[in-house]
Amino acid sequence: MHQEKLNSGQRKAVEFSGKHLLVLAGAGTGKTKTIISRAAHLINTGVDPSKIQILTFTKKAANEIVERVKSNLPQSQGNALNGATFHSWCNQLIVRYPNLFGAASYTVVDPDDQLSIMKMVCGNNKLEFGKLRIKPQQLIDVYSFARNTKKSLTQALRIKLFKNKEDADTDYELSVIKPHVENLLRAYQAKKGIQRYLDYDDLLLVVATQLGNNPEARTILSQNLDYLLVDEMQDTNPLQWQLLDPFVHICHLFCVGDDAQSIYSFRGADFKNVHLFKERVPDSEVYKLEKNYRSTQEILDLSNWLLKKSPIDYKKQLESIRGNGEIPQLINVTDEWQEANWVADEILKNYTDEDRSFSDHLVLSRSQYYTKSLQAVFIRRKIPYVTYGGRKFMQAAHIKDLVSLLRIVNNPYDEIAWIRFLTFQEGIGEVRASRILQQVIEATEGADIPEILQNAMPGEDGSKISKLYSSIKEKTNVGAMVDEAYEAMSLGLAFRYRRDWDEKRKGDFPVLKLLAQSYPTLGEFIGEGLLDNAEQMNGTNVLSESKLNTDEDKDHVIISTVHSAKGLEADVCIVLNVSPKAFPSSWSLDDLEAIEEDRRVLYVALTRAKNRLILTRNTSSISAVHNRTLPSRAGEKTSDAESYFLEGMPDNLVEQKTIAQQFGNVQDAATPNTIDLSSGMDFS
Repeated sequence: MHQEKLNSGQRKAVEFSGKHLLVLAGAGTGKTKTIISRAAHLINTGVDPSKIQILTFTKKAANEIVERVKSNLPQSQGNALNGATFHSWCNQLIVRYPNLFGAASYTVVDPDDQLSIMKMVCGNNKLEFGKLRIKPQQLIDVYSFARNTKKSLTQALRIKLFKNKEDADTDYELSVIKPHVENLLRAYQAKKGIQRYLDYDDLLLVVATQLGNNPEARTILSQNLDYLLVDEMQDTNPLQWQLLDPFVHICHLFCVGDDAQSIYSFRGADFKNVHLFKERVPDSEVYKLEKNYRSTQEILDLSNWLLKKSPIDYKKQLESIRGNGEIPQLINVTDEWQEANWVADEILKNYTDEDRSFSDHLVLSRSQYYTKSLQAVFIRRKIPYVTYGGRKFMQAAHIKDLVSLLRIVNNPYDEIAWIRFLTFQEGIGEVRASRILQQVIEATEGADIPEILQNAMPGEDGSKISKLYSSIKEKTNVGAMVDEAYEAMSLGLAFRYRRDWDEKRKGDFPVLKLLAQSYPTLGEFIGEGLLDNAEQMNGTNVLSESKLNTDEDKDHVIISTVHSAKGLEADVCIVLNVSPKAFPSSWSLDDLEAIEEDRRVLYVALTRAKNRLILTRNTSSISAVHNRTLPSRAGEKTSDAESYFLEGMPDNLVEQKTIAQQFGNVQDAATPNTIDLSSGMDFS
């Protein structure tokens, strides 16, 4: 991005010459442009591109930033610039410095594999304590939450299993289950170590621990890193802060974020990483970007008002560069079906009367489940749409089948991959696979895997698999490894997934090869590929009747949860069910921190709109908001009505409209009858 295209606030941040900087970038203020311009400015002023690292939360965002930096530099000048997600970058460091981090030949496991490992650890043990039953997935959730938030096991159990309840019964149950959970989590950690597995959190922990405890690690990394540029700083959690903290003394930090858009506390994100940046980072400054390029001023007036109502001082007032436009609408409805039909009417009217496309519309909701009635109406009225979500590319069963072969080549201790690959072979069930695996694991140290396979599987099967293993192991090109594996497994894959092989699955393997070719080593491909689960390689999940899953037709309404909408924007944004007990959620009413996160969720939703913002509200819930009280910060009681975010909203901020119930014409009796209440009860 050329310097003359920056406003004064952006230019000041881009040309910052101090040690560390936090850029508080409000919604739509050009934070991506600023971080791109910062990288280009550093390179133009003589900084080696290879010593600049850009960190963000999706690979797509990282790639976009890097490519846009390169497009504004002379040819090849920015080729050495690296952009990655936190987990991806840590994986790269672990692979690049195998001795330093001690994780050579470890396999990165995805959430499905984590669950498999935990189930192995739990075995047939039933964790039942009175009415409380703990499932393996809950153990993983507690384990991950504790590590990402740096909370104790006791705290994590109280939050994740007991929803923060504090009473004598809860304390007793907690004291009973904690030793059992601790034993299982310790066994899970040991199992990962034995089988050389790293889960996603381990990637960050391994690097953060070495950097925090080992001066040599800091020295080695400081030689290859001068500037660390962090995007979406408000989404970082305490573990990610632990990772970033040593770099305060290693290089220059340039962090961009918005504490008012921190909405991922359920993943452990802590808005204090932005809110307390200056206190935590010596020699740091904070600049603000408040000029908004996305929305009209009326949309920002409502968003600014929402933040000002918060007890947290966000110190920001967004100002539209584009000037004035339409006042946001607040549509009062009586139920979700009326809401869905009104939304469909509005979109079709815009499509026909205003010549807007379907893709000009973004519909946001707290949950995808809430939109089921809307989706049903869209299907019936033939409105094309896509939803954000669905199974990710590397998690699809047919992809995991093939990758299981590559995983055992990379790490012979990978029990999960061995079982998956062996049971894929015709005639091998789980019992036989377990016997083969036992022989492989026992003989792996100092032995040749193909030889072990032939001993464990006498005959044609063992010979075939051992030759395949050797053939893949000998290849240096990761794309060629995928080709070799596919050639060997394609018939089996086509048979196993015969119902939708040609239509859906077969075309994924050229994509897998293309992905593999971009990695220099098999270990990096397996680790990075798994980490890309946040990105859908095979396109958005299409649920509409028109099946818009081709590149030729991309005109569709987007239906998204607010949490999946970060980075999205649309000409017309419709936010569903901005009602009491939804904003804030009824689950949040006893937790003031949760209430404020819900406020930030709504703020994110409002600031997605460019020209027209529409909120819908269920009027049946409004009358119920005065019925209970909740504790406030100062200790006095406040009502649900006072916590409802739109309570007390000035009339001039929105244009309200109430949708009347539609009744058909009916013919009543000519004269009124007398009510008879004597029937219907037998008093004998």
